[in-house]
Amino acid sequence: PFFDVIFLQRKLVPRIFYKILRIISKKIIYDFDDAVFLDSDGKISSHKFKNFSYICCNSDLIFAGNNFLKEYAEKFNKKTFLIPTCLDISKYKLTVKKDKNFFDLVWIGSKSTSKYLIQILPLLESANKKLKDLRLINISNVNIKSEFIPIKNIIWTEQSQYKELNSAKVGLAPLDNSNWSKGKCAFKVLQYAATGIPIISSNIGVNSILIKEFEAGLLAEKENDWIKHIKKLRSKQNLYKIYKKNAEEMSKMFDINANYKKMKKIIKDDL
Repeated sequence: PFFDVIFLQRKLVPRIFYKILRIISKKIIYDFDDAVFLDSDGKISSHKFKNFSYICCNSDLIFAGNNFLKEYAEKFNKKTFLIPTCLDISKYKLTVKKDKNFFDLVWIGSKSTSKYLIQILPLLESANKKLKDLRLINISNVNIKSEFIPIKNIIWTEQSQYKELNSAKVGLAPLDNSNWSKGKCAFKVLQYAATGIPIISSNIGVNSILIKEFEAGLLAEKENDWIKHIKKLRSKQNLYKIYKKNAEEMSKMFDINANYKKMKKIIKDDL
């Protein structure tokens, strides 16, 4: 009650908790950047969806991280606005020496999304059998092993991620073709872009939209595309430089300072 605005970020709190929050709060903004109303297999969760719809109906404003999410929230609240996932790109601007002995591929993520990396691991191994100098940098809390491609497992911390991302040559963003993946807001892609490395991503959701729009990398439709795209970026330096430059430009559009101004204007005009 002592604050002008309460942000509820992503969490689908129980309805009784939200009712109390609603009673004592002047204004509530619900902000979400994942398909929180779905199970991880992409199917609607009845329990989650009830909480989601109730929170949306009773919030003063909603910020959704992409258009797929915005469309769901708008069914319950017309005061829904697109505020994309953003990041402080200044933190990613480090001078890090890249290992000349390897053409490093990097993946960053959580235990829940590591399954997507594991699915393409045999393809990375196949690519390395031909190119010989690939290495996978895995920034997560999951230890991954392979006999056919060297893997550098890095325990994620906020500080370690900046150094390790900058040490790589290409960022990997595999996904499956589910509604859960369509709810993702391309944070991984933006992290890679902020460090100025080209991206290879599944042709899914916001990842696909951003990479096509900014020409910041290559999209994989078929399994063999992962191998083909790695070879292309490994061998065509001019193309690599173009994607690198475009990726850096793309990241500027999603800088936290620019998006804060958008958010501030919406709050002033519509709350």
